[in-house]
Amino acid sequence: MSLPSRSQYKDCGVAWVSASNGQVPPNAVPGGKEANGETLYVARFITKEGQLAPGKLSPQNKNAYSSCGGKEQSSSVYQVLTHPNQQELRWVPTSGNNLPTGALQGGGDHRSPLFIGRAPFQGSVCCGKFEPTHGCVYLPYGGQEHSVMNNFEVLCLTRICE
Repeated sequence: MSLPSRSQYKDCGVAWVSASNGQVPPNAVPGGKEANGETLYVARFITKEGQLAPGKLSPQNKNAYSSCGGKEQSSSVYQVLTHPNQQELRWVPTSGNNLPTGALQGGGDHRSPLFIGRAPFQGSVCCGKFEPTHGCVYLPYGGQEHSVMNNFEVLCLTRICE
C-alpha cells in the first residue's frame, strides 16, 4: 500500500501533503508540543502492518511517528495535514468512544477508521490516533504505543463540509 499522492476533504481546505525528512509544508496543522517546547505537527504514514495511521511529525528528528501493535513506529516519508484557515479547526475534548461532530478522519485499515487525537503525556502534548471502537487515543512515545482513555481531544472541523 502506498500513500495517496494528495488527499483532500472537498470544499474544506483540509489537505494531506506529502513530505519527507522533517519537511513541514506551508499551513501545516500543529498537533502538540514536546516537553522541550518543539512544535509537533499532525502527520500520517502507512505502518508496517499496513495501517494508514495518524500521528506526529517531529521536524527536529526528521521523522513522523505513529503507533500500531503496541509499538511506536517512525517514517522519514509521510503526509502532513494542512489547512489555510486553521481557525476552522478545533481540538474538542472527549473521552471513551465519544466521536465529536466534525471529527477529521486521519486514516484507518480494513477494521475501522482512525481519527486524529491528542493528549497530555510525559510533559508533552502528543498527537496520535483515536480509535472510537477501542474508546481511547493511542500515542506514539518512547518506542511504545500508549493508550489514553480519558482527558484527550479530537481534531474537528468547525463547519461541516461536503
